[in-house]
Amino acid sequence: MALLLTLYSAAHFSAPLCMHDMRSETARNQGNGRIDPGQLFLRIPSTDRLREHLRYYTSGTHVAGINRTQAEHTRDYLAAQGVDAKIVEYYPWLNYPVNQRVALFNESTQAVEFEAGLQEDVIAGDSASEDPNNLPAFLGLSASGNVTGQLVYANYGTLDDFRALKAAGVSIKDKVVLVRYGGILRGLKVQGAERGGARGVLIYSDPADDGYCKGKVYPHGPWRPESSLQRGSVALIQVYPGDPLTPGYAATKDAQRLDPKDAKSLNGIPSLPLSYRDAEPLLRALVGHGKIASEISESWVGGLTARGVEYWTGPSTLAVNILNHVDFKTTPIQNVIGRIAGSEEPERAIIVGNHRDAWCAGASDPSSGSAVLLELARAFGELMKLGWRPRRTIIFASWDAEEYGLVGSTEWVEDNIDWIRADVIAYVNVDAAVMGSEFRASASPIFNDLLFAATKQVGFPGSNETVYDAWLRQSQMVQSSDNAGLAKGHNATPPVYTLGAGSDYTPFMSHAGVSSLDMGFGGGLGTYHSNYDSFKQMTTFVDPNFELHQAMTRICGLVVIRLADDAVLKLNPISYAKALGGYIRELERQVARHSAASSDVTTMKRFRRLRAAQRQFLTNAHLVEQSKHRLRSVYGEDCQMAGRRRRMNCRKLRKSINDRMSRLERHLIDPDGIPGREWYKHALVGPGRWLGYEAQIFPAIAEAAEDHDWKKLRQYEKRAAETIYEAAWFLREV
Repeated sequence: MALLLTLYSAAHFSAPLCMHDMRSETARNQGNGRIDPGQLFLRIPSTDRLREHLRYYTSGTHVAGINRTQAEHTRDYLAAQGVDAKIVEYYPWLNYPVNQRVALFNESTQAVEFEAGLQEDVIAGDSASEDPNNLPAFLGLSASGNVTGQLVYANYGTLDDFRALKAAGVSIKDKVVLVRYGGILRGLKVQGAERGGARGVLIYSDPADDGYCKGKVYPHGPWRPESSLQRGSVALIQVYPGDPLTPGYAATKDAQRLDPKDAKSLNGIPSLPLSYRDAEPLLRALVGHGKIASEISESWVGGLTARGVEYWTGPSTLAVNILNHVDFKTTPIQNVIGRIAGSEEPERAIIVGNHRDAWCAGASDPSSGSAVLLELARAFGELMKLGWRPRRTIIFASWDAEEYGLVGSTEWVEDNIDWIRADVIAYVNVDAAVMGSEFRASASPIFNDLLFAATKQVGFPGSNETVYDAWLRQSQMVQSSDNAGLAKGHNATPPVYTLGAGSDYTPFMSHAGVSSLDMGFGGGLGTYHSNYDSFKQMTTFVDPNFELHQAMTRICGLVVIRLADDAVLKLNPISYAKALGGYIRELERQVARHSAASSDVTTMKRFRRLRAAQRQFLTNAHLVEQSKHRLRSVYGEDCQMAGRRRRMNCRKLRKSINDRMSRLERHLIDPDGIPGREWYKHALVGPGRWLGYEAQIFPAIAEAAEDHDWKKLRQYEKRAAETIYEAAWFLREV
C-alpha cells in the first residue's frame, strides 16, 4: 500500500491518537482506497509503554546465555501484538567469571602492598547496583590464567603507543601491561600487548575520559564514579565476529568446532578491567620508574593528576599478580525472531534488530533499544488491527550474545545466508537507542535521503525543532570530512558515518552484502557497561520523560515503514556514488601518509582505476533516477491502471528499479574477502585491522599501504575497481 508522509509540527507529534480517532482517520484515508500508515504510526508510540519496557529489561543483570526468561518475554510480547514469533537457539563457546584477583606485591618478601576490590559500590536508591547477580570485574572471551610480572603503563594501548614505548627503551616482554580505555577496541589492546610478549593486561577507565574530569559523577551527575568497572569483550572481531569456534558457519548444537587454540578471534593472555580507584595505587607504584609519561607525549597523562598521581611508564619494582579464572563452555543462546508477512511481496524482507543481552542492567546499552523494538511491534500491531499489512515482510530480531562479539546475529546470518542474500532488502539496527541527546547515524550511503526524510518528520523533544534540525545544528561543530558525509555551506547535511563493526549490522553489511543502517541518540558514555547504566541513571540524567525513546521509535518506525511499504524504495544510489568519491579521496590521503618516505614514487599517483570506476558508478546511478522518472511520468508508482499489458510493463520496470537499488550492496562484495580476514567481504568498507569498531575505507588497499607492500596495493586496487565496475553495470540493467 502506498505511504503518504506529512510533515508535522513538533507539537503535533506529542498528541496521542485514540483508537476511535485512528479508525475515523483510516476511514477517511480509505475513501480513495489508500491507508497512510506513516501518518497513523507517528501518533502511536507511548512514553508510558516505553518506560514499562525499559523497567522490565533493566530489572536485573541479563548476561548472554543465562537469561532465557527475557527471551520468552520478548517472544510472548511480540506474539501478543500479532507478530509470528519464535526463539531460535545457537550454541556458541562463551566464558563466565569464577575467580578474579589483582594484587600488587613485593616479590622478595611476598608482602602484599595493595589488592584491588574488583567490585562496584552500591549506590543508595539505585537497585541495579544492589543486584546479587552483578558481575565482578570481567572481560568476555578473555583467556584464563594466573600470571605475575612487573607493571608497565602503555597509555591507550594503541599500536602507536606500543611503538612509542619501544622507542623510549621500555620493554613489555614478560610484563603486566596497564592501559586505559579509549582509542581502540579493548581486544586490540590485549592483542598488541600479547604480540609484545606481555603476560597479562589490565584495562582501566581514566577519569579524563569519562569520569570526574568531564563533570559530576554518578549519582550526583552522569559520569563514571571511582569504583565503576567497564566490562566488555576482548574478542578480536576485526578478524571475525560470532562464535570463536565456528567461523563462517552457524554454531548449531551438532556443529563441528575448532580447537580453541586454533580460534583466531581469541587472545591468549588473561585480561581484566579496573576502576580508576583500583588503578590509582598501580599508577603510584610506577612513579620514578622508567620514563615520565609526559616526555613521551602529553596525551599519555590522564586525569588522576587531580589526585596527585604522576604518570610514568615503569616497569615497576613491585610485581602485579593477575588471576583470571573463567569457565568456558558451549552455551545455548536465544535469538527471538518475529515476522509480519508482506501482502504483495512476502518473499522480500526488511529486518529491524536490537540485541537483548547486557553485562549489567544495561539501560542505555542495549535495553533502550529493546524498549524501542517492543514499542515498534506494538505500534505495527495497532496498524494491523486497522487492516494495514506491509507490502513486504517485516522481521523483528532480538539478538543474544552481542556483547561477547556479535554472536547471536552472526550465527543467524551464517545459518540463513542464502535466503538473506537472495531476499533481504535492508537491515535496520537500534543498539543503544538512547545514551544521550545527540542523534547519530551510520549507514550505507544509499540510505541518506531516507534518513533525512524520516528525521525531518519527527519532533526533537523539548523544542520546536525536528530531529533533523537538531542533528544538523549539533553537527555544525563537527569538522567536515568526506567520510562523514558532512558538507559545508548552504546545502550542508548532517553526518552519516561509515559502518565499521560495532554492532549487529556487521554480519549483514560486511558478510552478506545487505545495506544496513545503525542509529540512536548518543553523546553520554559515563556509565557504559557498568552497574550504573541503570533505570535510575536513565530517568535521572538521560531521558526522564522518555521523549527521546519515543522520538527514536518514531524515526525507526518511519524508516521501516518506508522500506516495507513504498511501491518504489526511497533509496538513492547517487548518494552512494558521491560517497564513493569521498572514500577514494580519503584513501589517497591515507596512502600518501604511508608512502611519503617510500622510494617507489608510483605509490603517490592517484588511484586512476578506482576513480574511473566511480565515475561509471555515478553515471549509471543517474540511470536509475531516470528510470524512476519514467515510471512516474508514464505509469505512476502504484501501477494502478487499466490494461493488463500496461500493468505488467509498469510492474516489470518498478521491480527492476527496486532490485537495482536494494541489491546494489551485494555487488560490492568481494567473494575472496579482505586478505587475512576473509570473513569480511565488503570491498569498500570494513573494520580496521588496528581500529576495531571503527570503519576502514578500502581495507585491503589501506592495509597493503600500512605494510608498504606496493605490489599488493596495486593488485587490490585493480580488484576493488573491478568490483565497483560490476556494481555500476548492475545499476544499468533494466
